[in-house]
Amino acid sequence: MNKDEVLKRAQHRSPYQMDEMEQDILQKGCRLGILFGLIVCLVLMGIKSAAGLPFSDVYSVYCFIMSGLYLYRWLRLKNRRDLAVTFLWGTVALVLCISYIVRIF
Repeated sequence: MNKDEVLKRAQHRSPYQMDEMEQDILQKGCRLGILFGLIVCLVLMGIKSAAGLPFSDVYSVYCFIMSGLYLYRWLRLKNRRDLAVTFLWGTVALVLCISYIVRIF
């Protein structure tokens, strides 16, 4: 792409539309956030397990977040794999949430 094509594309895009660099940064930030969230969930699960408390609530929140992430991806890209992963994460999240509620009552 030459300079004129880049300039033309930049002028025709919406002011709220991200360019490729911004999209890449957002995607890497989401990956890092998901990894950090998983580490925090594992630490909290370890603490709750050591204290003899049920810990499935912590992991169910993480699973709900992942389900929402893949649901959004499916809504935007219409990829069947993303829909299947959405249902998988959602099912795991529901099972963990229900098991936590049953254990505390």
